[in-house]
Amino acid sequence: MTITVSMGIPGLDEIRPGTHMCALYSGPAERDRLLFPFLQEGIREGDKCLCLIDDAEVASSLRDRVGGQPGGDNPRRSEQLDVNRTSDAYLESGRFSVEHMRSFLAGRMIRAAESDFPVLRAAGEMSWVLPRTGGGDDFFDYESAVNQMVEDMPAVFMCMYDLQGCGVSMLVDVLRTHPKVLLDRTVLDNPHYQVKDSAVDDAATPRYPLAKVRARRADAASDPWRSLTDAELRIAELVAGGLTNRNIADYLNVSPHTIDAHLKHTYIKLGIHSRVELTVLALQHR
Repeated sequence: MTITVSMGIPGLDEIRPGTHMCALYSGPAERDRLLFPFLQEGIREGDKCLCLIDDAEVASSLRDRVGGQPGGDNPRRSEQLDVNRTSDAYLESGRFSVEHMRSFLAGRMIRAAESDFPVLRAAGEMSWVLPRTGGGDDFFDYESAVNQMVEDMPAVFMCMYDLQGCGVSMLVDVLRTHPKVLLDRTVLDNPHYQVKDSAVDDAATPRYPLAKVRARRADAASDPWRSLTDAELRIAELVAGGLTNRNIADYLNVSPHTIDAHLKHTYIKLGIHSRVELTVLALQHR
């Protein structure tokens, strides 16, 4: 895995892959001063880049301003940048769906890995989640799930929030669900960050302090099995029981892409490559 990722934004240090951050800005001009360098750096580094934005003018000019022309010394450049309307991605059915977005992002991570892009670099404008939009409560469950999806993966996700449209209560929730904050061209560890213990869970699951996560990582030094999340442990047990990914997805009422993503995380954490190896470890840890 790539050790560090350059943000491309003047004044910012490199960050590690597996980072999910919220970028706080005021107005379109400041948004673009963060967005364009972030994506331009991704193109230069050969990363897979994804941008979700509803500003039609910016979306139409992104490829020219960020991606340049395909060909030359980078024949894959035309594949590097995907631009989608934010509302088309997040509100495909007219309302926000946690499961749909899990599947959408898991699919992008898997395809980026299969195409040998070193990093998936994603930026999403979040103005659509203001109180006028339905599904706001589910949205914050989704942001918590993204942390577990991205963790230990070659990916950097930057969720962009315009402070001119955020109320105080919304900003509090944003800070609770992002481990890092980009503010005034500085990336800060977020002391207000809280996480759910599982991404395959319901909205009633309590949040746990970051200290618990750090303790779990310390235990993982002696036994990588201890680094698995509750969701990953549950899926490992079902794999050991002989269920296919489709069977597991149906049983947990999630998409097969979500199961694929969890298994990819699990294999990386345990240093294994097959369901047989996972089954053996699951049986050893019962």
